[in-house]
Amino acid sequence: MNSSKLNVVVFASDAKHTSYLNSIILQGWNEVNLFYMVCSETQLKHPAVNPEVFDIDHNVVNPEPVKSYTLNQTLPFKPDWLIVSRERWDPESSIINEFKNKLGAKIALVEPNSAMISSVNQFLESESKNRFVNNIDVFFDHSNFIKEQRKLLGFKGNIVVTGNPKYDINLDLEESAVQALKDYYNIDPNKKQVLLFTLQNKYRYKLFEQFKQFKEQHPEYQYFIKPYPGEPFDPLFTKEYFPKFFMDGVTPILNETHIWSMYNICDIHLGCLSSVMYPSFFLNKEIHEYSKEIGAQEGLDLNKDIINGSSGHEDKLEIWLNTFNIDLEQFKELTSSRNLQPKLKNNNKIWKALKNVLSYREDILKMYDQYNDKKASKRIIDYIKSYEV
Repeated sequence: MNSSKLNVVVFASDAKHTSYLNSIILQGWNEVNLFYMVCSETQLKHPAVNPEVFDIDHNVVNPEPVKSYTLNQTLPFKPDWLIVSRERWDPESSIINEFKNKLGAKIALVEPNSAMISSVNQFLESESKNRFVNNIDVFFDHSNFIKEQRKLLGFKGNIVVTGNPKYDINLDLEESAVQALKDYYNIDPNKKQVLLFTLQNKYRYKLFEQFKQFKEQHPEYQYFIKPYPGEPFDPLFTKEYFPKFFMDGVTPILNETHIWSMYNICDIHLGCLSSVMYPSFFLNKEIHEYSKEIGAQEGLDLNKDIINGSSGHEDKLEIWLNTFNIDLEQFKELTSSRNLQPKLKNNNKIWKALKNVLSYREDILKMYDQYNDKKASKRIIDYIKSYEV
């Protein structure tokens, strides 16, 4: 084994998180000693339960075996770094704990979400993430703007801005792959295709109403919807997807890996500003953004929408009480106006940009990604190679 090289492990438990890390694997293959274990299934899998669904490989010539019990694998080296893109849930949380506290590795987390909007929900996300910062040496984030938003909301992790590696290679598609999806979804070359993006909070059904209105105005188009990974199988939403999608004439994209071709195939993209819409701006698609129309620019009302109940998922009170293991009175103290008031005032730049997407597209892109040059994975590998304890 080349002892001058760092020993790096990359792990992902589903297709979404593999898409954040696959360019890092490609970039690091010739630069570090690399072991990767990643899953291409849309639904999350656990390495102890479903090892057969993971892609596993390494580039080490003379292995020096070390057992990882959480990965259920023998590594070819003692790891210097573990790179993941989830930290608060199993299997990643247990894997991080083993690598940090038993194997002595440093931990890098690639942020999966573009936390561009300051909101009650993002404040709670930041508080939740803060419970894990002691185990994470570095958080690789997308832009200076997002870093500022996270810090404004009280996030305490060590943030390094690299751009978003998810889009380094995934949008570069062979024509044969695109054609295969055109055949799979029966794309009509004589029609425009429309791609819809869902929400999982109280604005979900207001957004669906916007979709319905657009569809009624343009019945001649083909329509597709991109759910969150796992959304169609969530008890809250599964009835909307099975036995068929509740909105007639709209085809759900249930395989997470299909989204890359569909981003390119679909001419018009509809949704509310979120991480998933970055490629819509990057690929210069026709965009209809409905955050103002559905009231999302006003933000969640803490008492009305969370404490007194929500029809959504991300803003359910029970989820946050269980997340923090606190009662209602402790939750009210955590989210008191004293805590929230100074944190929710930095969204005006985004709302201004969204008033005229054509004029402010470049501004929006830089809010999403500091560089937009498909070199985030190189910055990440360069950082860990130069990291000093």
